[in-house]
Amino acid sequence: MEHDPPSPSDAEAFEQGREPLLVTRLEAHARRAAAGTRRASGGFAHPYAVVVLLTAGRSRVDHAGALELRPGDVHVIPPGDPHSSARFEGAQGWGIAFWPEQSGHSLRLFSQVRGGCHPVLRLPPAGRRRLERWLRALEDEAARREEGRDEALAALLRLVLLELVRASAATLHPGTEASSLARRALAFVEGSALRPLSLSDVARAVGRTPAHVATVVRSETGRTVGEWILAQRMAEARRRLRATDGSVEAIAGHVGYADVTHFIRQFRRVHGRTPAQWRRAQGHPQAGARRP
Repeated sequence: MEHDPPSPSDAEAFEQGREPLLVTRLEAHARRAAAGTRRASGGFAHPYAVVVLLTAGRSRVDHAGALELRPGDVHVIPPGDPHSSARFEGAQGWGIAFWPEQSGHSLRLFSQVRGGCHPVLRLPPAGRRRLERWLRALEDEAARREEGRDEALAALLRLVLLELVRASAATLHPGTEASSLARRALAFVEGSALRPLSLSDVARAVGRTPAHVATVVRSETGRTVGEWILAQRMAEARRRLRATDGSVEAIAGHVGYADVTHFIRQFRRVHGRTPAQWRRAQGHPQAGARRP
């Protein structure tokens, strides 16, 4: 079954956290690049994870060094990892983007890459066939607007990530260079963002001055340390809003905010609506419950 590429409104819904994932054919990326509508080349980072499977053609990208992907390669991009826009040559395959809260226990795969492991997996033929099957099913399910869609997407994403975790045991090896300062800072943020956390805390954890950490992280990722802390907190807030009937006040406390008003203000700034409005839009009517 063929599908049209995601529309700008689909991408916007994903960027705002209203969609749990975004599935794109690489052919559509290549067409947009040729038309000049894609983001210009240069280093950047995004707060969500990306997995790319190349089934034909080639792709070149700078990510912890110059990479050239060939058919069968899987490129793993952790949230916050600096990389360039990919340059596609006759590329076919899939790219999926998803928020960290969707990763579950498989998030360690992305932590390995951020810790210095090479970001390209090479699956055995049987694993590649299974991965293609799961990605086709994800693409098909994402295009539907039927009951149980979010549950089906979550289950299929788990199958994709499980396939990658299995492959990583044999193919994911440490890189030749140590993890960069920005990577180490973001790894600390990822594990500590749900408690009170400041730039000074992050700098202390990586053994550098706050000014130096701030400059390096902003230069390599395009975002400040504070913005990365906010991204981690918002990811956990979305997970709790989707998966629990806890009150907004309780969720604010769980994600590091003593002041619920400040939490609501920050959430609305990122998502364009309050936590309660966002939760109702996700189909969760028990927005006022108090159980965490």
